[in-house]
Amino acid sequence: MNTCLNCSHLFDGKFCNECGQKAATHRFTMREWLHEIPHSLFHVDGGFFHTFKNLCLRPGNMIREYLGGRRRDYFSPFLYALIMCGVFVVVSHLFADETRVKIEITDIKSADEYLQVNYYKAIVILMILPATVSSFLVFRNSAYNFAEHLVLNTFITAQMIISDILFYNIATSPNTEQFKFTAIVSNLLLKYFFLIWTYWQFFKPKNILFGILQIVLVLISTILLNSLVSYALAYLVFIFKGGGH
Repeated sequence: MNTCLNCSHLFDGKFCNECGQKAATHRFTMREWLHEIPHSLFHVDGGFFHTFKNLCLRPGNMIREYLGGRRRDYFSPFLYALIMCGVFVVVSHLFADETRVKIEITDIKSADEYLQVNYYKAIVILMILPATVSSFLVFRNSAYNFAEHLVLNTFITAQMIISDILFYNIATSPNTEQFKFTAIVSNLLLKYFFLIWTYWQFFKPKNILFGILQIVLVLISTILLNSLVSYALAYLVFIFKGGGH
């Protein structure tokens, strides 16, 4: 019989059945710190990296499992997205220079660049909604409700940040225009490939041609909605922070 050091409950086994704390707690040492830091940040014991690996190898199937109730082994989608955004921000600082941080807002294009550089996290989270609306409307005959489509697209958006980490920072660094163009195109192609692959695994369309058409419609409508939202935000930034006042 053990006494929980957290809630004083008497219990048998390795975990307290009242609060869930481990029966065995250790005095903090440097070894404990080395374990605690990544565990606290990424829930290493079957959370963040398990989710990351499965989203790389079998994204659509993993998300279906998550929505089907298998959630203990996976990270929550919104928290996963926030962490991936944080990783992007950390990496982007390695490529940062004065021209990228201090952007003079003179038109809508520069206002959009200002938003992308300075409010990346907010933009990524905001763009989940247009993708969700698109997939929900196009796949409205599927068994999934709007909230489940939101989970689907949050996981997809979060995983696509990997592409931004690989290519976006290169594209916005001082390089030749041809090199920048190649990085931008590679970023888009990788994102679209991942999105198509995930949707195909997730929805498992029985009719191949109809399934392809649905996914293309989701892509087109998402691009259009994202463009509208991006333009509206950039216009507001230009009016209030740039030369439009």
